Amino acid sequence: MANSALENKYWELSDEISNHLSKIFNAYKGDENVQGYKRLKDLIDSKECSYQQMKRIKNFFDTFNGTKHDTPYLLNGGTKMKQWVDECLSNARQDIKGKKKSMMDIGMDNQYQKDGGTRNQDSGGNRIKNNKIGSSSRKISDNRGIYEIEMFSNLLNIFEENNKKIKNI
Repeated sequence: MANSALENKYWELSDEISNHLSKIFNAYKGDENVQGYKRLKDLIDSKECSYQQMKRIKNFFDTFNGTKHDTPYLLNGGTKMKQWVDECLSNARQDIKGKKKSMMDIGMDNQYQKDGGTRNQDSGGNRIKNNKIGSSSRKISDNRGIYEIEMFSNLLNIFEENNKKIKNI
């Protein structure tokens, strides 16, 4: 679903999270082979977190059976990091879902398919649509789809005109 669109996404660590992780790293004086130590060091050095790292951190917290005072839990950032990862992933997934829903609302079908609807194309790559006239009472009553398409078209024209003006400057 939305997760494949996040594969190459990176999140910059906020100052609050970065400082929190640095405090943990500086306070820890134990074994460097403990689970979470290398990840903590890498996060502090890079100041960003990839989607793949986010998934691993989330999985760690979701499957961790120890207490909040155990070293691996703390080295993975503790409760503050757990909340940050959950919030970032949730927001990113909701953004993708919202974009797909918006695209569906303006008439672009099959946004939730992995192929983006390419299965419904003829040999020339043209989309085959199943036009259902008046498929819902909402669509019939307010012609919202037509209005939204016109608004979208107008916005695109404005962007193109502004880009031309910027290039001429």
